Amino acid sequence: MKKTLTVILFLLLSFSLYADDTDVTTPVQEETETAEETTSQSDEISFSGGSSSIVLREGKENVVLSDGASVTVGSMVITSDTITLSGNNWRYVSCSGQTSVSDPERGISIRTKGIWYDRIDERILISTWFEVDDTMNEVSATGASLEYRLSEERLQLDKSVSLLKATDSGIMRCQAESVIFSRNDNMLTLRGNASVNWDGDRYGAEVISVDLNTDSISLEGRISGNING
Repeated sequence: MKKTLTVILFLLLSFSLYADDTDVTTPVQEETETAEETTSQSDEISFSGGSSSIVLREGKENVVLSDGASVTVGSMVITSDTITLSGNNWRYVSCSGQTSVSDPERGISIRTKGIWYDRIDERILISTWFEVDDTMNEVSATGASLEYRLSEERLQLDKSVSLLKATDSGIMRCQAESVIFSRNDNMLTLRGNASVNWDGDRYGAEVISVDLNTDSISLEGRISGNING
């Protein structure tokens, strides 16, 4: 042991955890646990939970939070039934159970039953049913698989995707097996049984591109449609 029990207790009571050369393994049950980690490669992280299990051993750092578990990274807040932090500088955030992601600065929120988040690569993965709301672009969507690259503001939604976009001419309803949503460009690319229902018209194609800035629709491959008027 490189650290005495006194030092370990001080670490826990100060609510600050840092990855260092510690060679101590310490499971702990606490009523409230909060910690912060700052790294040059990612945003500051803070977390809390009604109870926790903590391991501070080089290469095996691990924190499991439950009972109101919450993690804050920059402007993003993640809450879940259970949250596990692992990796160097708490790089990985894994959630299970009812999970929500809220980021007012980005104007996006997600509800699902589990996520995996890499803080360094800034990537969120979801492999179960999800609901996502984009208040900046007035878009909401559901599906069963999601990859969100935060640095690129690019979402790839898969498996029976349904997406709604508010427009001046009413709700645009998009459906496809896969949808790529570039938030920076405000563009949608729909693939696989792709269809768009909007303003009384229906469009179907192998690939459909939608410019959400201009509400223009482009069709590729075998196409079909019903246009009123």
